[in-house]
Amino acid sequence: MVAIEPDAKRTVGQADGGAVSTASLTKKARIEAPSPVPAVDARACFHPGLLDEAEALAPVFASALPFSHCCIVPFCNESLLQGVRQEMLERLHFTQKETDIFKYHQSGDLANLDGLPEDEKRQLPSLQKLRDAIYSQEFRAFVSRVTGCGPLSGSRTDMSTNRFKQRDHLLLHDDVIGDRRVSYIIYLPDPMLNDGKGWEPRDGGHLELYPRESDESWAPAINPTRCLPPQWNQIVLFTVLPGQSHHSVEEVAGVDKERLSIQGWFHFPQPGEPGYEPDQMRRLWTSGAVSTLSQIEAKRQRESGCVGEDFTMYPELISDAVDLSDEDRALLSKYINADYLSDKVMRQVADKFAEDSHIQLGAFLNRGTADVLEASLRQIDALDAMNGIDIPPHGTGERGRWHAFGPPVIRRFMRLDGPPMANTVEGDGHLAGKAGHETVADVEQRATELLSLLRDDLFASGAYARWLSRITTLAISGCRGMVRRFRSGLDYTLGTPDGTKTTTLDAVLCLADSPEKWVDGVVGGYQCFIDGGSEDDEASNDGSVYRSNEEDGVLLTTPAAWNTLNVVMREPGVVKFVKYVSASAPGSRWDVSYEYQVPASDDSEE
Repeated sequence: MVAIEPDAKRTVGQADGGAVSTASLTKKARIEAPSPVPAVDARACFHPGLLDEAEALAPVFASALPFSHCCIVPFCNESLLQGVRQEMLERLHFTQKETDIFKYHQSGDLANLDGLPEDEKRQLPSLQKLRDAIYSQEFRAFVSRVTGCGPLSGSRTDMSTNRFKQRDHLLLHDDVIGDRRVSYIIYLPDPMLNDGKGWEPRDGGHLELYPRESDESWAPAINPTRCLPPQWNQIVLFTVLPGQSHHSVEEVAGVDKERLSIQGWFHFPQPGEPGYEPDQMRRLWTSGAVSTLSQIEAKRQRESGCVGEDFTMYPELISDAVDLSDEDRALLSKYINADYLSDKVMRQVADKFAEDSHIQLGAFLNRGTADVLEASLRQIDALDAMNGIDIPPHGTGERGRWHAFGPPVIRRFMRLDGPPMANTVEGDGHLAGKAGHETVADVEQRATELLSLLRDDLFASGAYARWLSRITTLAISGCRGMVRRFRSGLDYTLGTPDGTKTTTLDAVLCLADSPEKWVDGVVGGYQCFIDGGSEDDEASNDGSVYRSNEEDGVLLTTPAAWNTLNVVMREPGVVKFVKYVSASAPGSRWDVSYEYQVPASDDSEE
């Protein structure tokens, strides 16, 4: 399984000493002039009798939940797979890749093997043999019978290798690109892992399968309902269907553990191949109905953004020409560090913002407010075992006024007073515990009430908007926002366009404990602003891919920090995301996240 990327732009391996380079070919060239697959004794490459078990596996595949899939163990000839693993580790070059949706190490496309010089091909005999067996007529017929998917292409090969190390992950997506028909993953973890016991749950790295939110929706539910651990000599098969085949790869948490795999796709028959039909994809998806509904739903989800609601408009336009009244200062001083309310500091901040279009204000909340939050949020994270080691179970922290917010194909985080989502898990059993002289429930209630005050009494107030206008010299017409908790090992937002047509001021108060452990971005949790490209650049109908320019399109990155306000002027077309928070993070990333609408007239002047 690989992150969703346009086929013609996939990065391939680079030469490194004795490593094999596959950088000389492109998928486009192979598709236009496919080479015939060499003859191979396919049966000898697989576990004895496997190809005769299609009829027995077909009903298992069809009835599997949350969508049709099957796991086959053992799948491959043992000695062949051992050779494949050895060649992967000794001969292939892996490049680390990281975006909003994934972080892992990947080799080049194994379909490139036919174009390698003969001396390099001789270094990869087992990989070439397995690839040819996978795309052989015998195995494609086996896959067709098991999945009921009809004929598959023999010329369109699509196969690469991944190494997931500690903190590596691949977030939710559905694999729907082009004419992909069936996904497969072959697992090759160290067979002697954990003294021969294999992969353990605490090591992470599971393949997570998500159901639909409901029969009426094509959005995935907030939590997975099946998790498959990596297992030596196992293959997983599932059909690629828009709005249904949603899956992710859980973060690898185990130290010195590697989730080694080969993944790829079988495609619809290509022109000139047996079974090819010009309208095969449309006919498969019920005359296009499922595909269309899925795309409409995905577009609606993307345009809702990470905030979701419409802007609440102020009674009148707020401008920096208006001074803060005594009532404004009285309200703001209840929460904000007094230094930021002095006219001199506000002028200095405004000058800096005018120069950079963004600014970071440390120690933003006054000491009394910050100290209460620091102690309370730390206790809540300890309660939920956000300990920097283990991946918490799905549903952790979903209790009381806190609900997981999705859909996870766009985002997942805890939202204060957010609407309950389908497939949530209430996990309030720990709240009976003690935290000193009070219950943990008391601690959580105190933190929740203070955070809701920051949201409703401060960030949503006209006084705060007037202060914000003073430090940015921008007019403000409305606002929207929420309080969020990004749990370590679970939560993120993806870089997807939100449909905003005017300039927006993002004002995010970040509350992340132990800021020194977040600053380098290794544990995630940073907010990143990127050039979102044009609307025509989308490569997938699930919105899980952002398209970047040659410089990666990164405009600004702000690490998670404690009691720090980040104010950023965001123009239309700029996309933002909060990077997945690793299980190795020292706790949750809590924040108060607000957007302030800058009217179009001010936008055009800028």
